[in-house]
Amino acid sequence: MSPKDLFLLPGNLTSDALHVGDADSRTMIRTLVNMLFWNLLAVLAVLPFV
Repeated sequence: MSPKDLFLLPGNLTSDALHVGDADSRTMIRTLVNMLFWNLLAVLAVLPFV
């Protein structure tokens, strides 16, 4: 698995779970989920140091 595939994994899993077939809709859902997931992970990683 390449780093790009790992980065896109949360959005791809969500799109697959929702059975989204349209490429444009899949891209929008993948973008939203990936932004939410990776931002949450970053905040939780930095939070103990604040």
